[in-house]
Amino acid sequence: MRTSSKLKSAAALAAAALLGLAASGCQQAEGPNTIRFRYWGDTQEVQIIEGLLKDFEAAHPGVTIRPERKNSDGTYADVLLTEFASNTAPDVIFVSTDNFDVLADSGKLADLTPFAQKDPSVHLDDYYPAMVKRFSQDGHLMVLPRDIAPIACVYYNKDLFDKAHLAYPKDDWTWDDLRRDALALTKRSADGTLLQAGFADDWNLVDAWELAGGGKQLDDFYHPTRFTFAEDGALAGIMFRYRLLQVDRVMPSSADSQALNGGAMAMFLNGQLAMFHSGLWKVPTFRQIGNFHWDVAPFPRKAGVQPLYWSGGSGYTMRKGVANPQLCWELIKYMAGPEAESRMAATGLVQPALRSLANSPVFLDGKDPKNKKMLLYCAEHAQASPAWKPWVEFTDTLWRPQTDPMWIKGYTGDPVALLKGLEAQANAKYFPHAR
Repeated sequence: MRTSSKLKSAAALAAAALLGLAASGCQQAEGPNTIRFRYWGDTQEVQIIEGLLKDFEAAHPGVTIRPERKNSDGTYADVLLTEFASNTAPDVIFVSTDNFDVLADSGKLADLTPFAQKDPSVHLDDYYPAMVKRFSQDGHLMVLPRDIAPIACVYYNKDLFDKAHLAYPKDDWTWDDLRRDALALTKRSADGTLLQAGFADDWNLVDAWELAGGGKQLDDFYHPTRFTFAEDGALAGIMFRYRLLQVDRVMPSSADSQALNGGAMAMFLNGQLAMFHSGLWKVPTFRQIGNFHWDVAPFPRKAGVQPLYWSGGSGYTMRKGVANPQLCWELIKYMAGPEAESRMAATGLVQPALRSLANSPVFLDGKDPKNKKMLLYCAEHAQASPAWKPWVEFTDTLWRPQTDPMWIKGYTGDPVALLKGLEAQANAKYFPHAR
């Protein structure tokens, strides 16, 4: 379960925020024609974003956009909260599903619903419903989505499949199919040293397994009444991943991946990993592969289950009380609109939040991966992280400390007993009246 880091001390964050503002020369917007714009991104993404901002300025003579790039780590939201408290926050803000809740709960984000309702050029029904819902609070749209990011891509090495005389994964493949292929594609030396792994994920993506099994961590991701990760489909998903790692040994342990080439992604790039589970954002890097052929399949499901797909996403919002709300809205809808989403999609990095763009040559560009169209289905059945305030606290204080040992080579405990005990403990703490 992937979440933002814990909040750091207010004093340290305040000092960091003030130093950052002083170093960059950023202050509150000087007037109604100036917008401070907060965002993050890698080099290629930054180039696109800053190019878009310049184009916006050119189309709006007299308007000045002051871009403020920050790191996307756990301090991104923390610094914003400090700035909210000291009235030094930027005007337009880039957010993701990872940091939306803590920012929205601050009460400092503007309600975008009135802007969207009055703007004939914005059609919310063209945005993927999962992102509109995830970026809303109590029925009010707080963020206009830019992209959706189903963590549903199983990248596979076609050359390794060909060499093993295996058929490529299909869109309707199941856990049993993945296990069969992973066993056939895992190679070890006589002394048990891993030479080639059948399957690995980018991190401990148990969330995806729970959903693919027809279960969830909570009974409701917006108004939960109890934890359910140790029940039925969710438990089946966690235990299937556990067996792949600890029993079948088709997944590299931490020691294996470090001994080979420093991590699952590096193993895939070097042709030592047959299948790699992650998100679309790996595509720009994988398009540089020249030593083997590859493609992508959707994350497999438990047989007989209609799954959901774990997803992230991002978009733009504004703080309350900006001097120029209509101008900020114009920038938001431009940065989350067709032109901006098209430029971002051309990199292979993101899937547009606009369905019409995702289902067009803008996204389905014919480049690798050839089977990218499968993400259209995954996005229609996407499930973002729980919109529940204690979620980060739960994952940091209970989930990770107790479940991390399950994924370490040589674990000898009872994983089912551990999960059931943890569920009871979590329910007793957060839902004391749950049945």
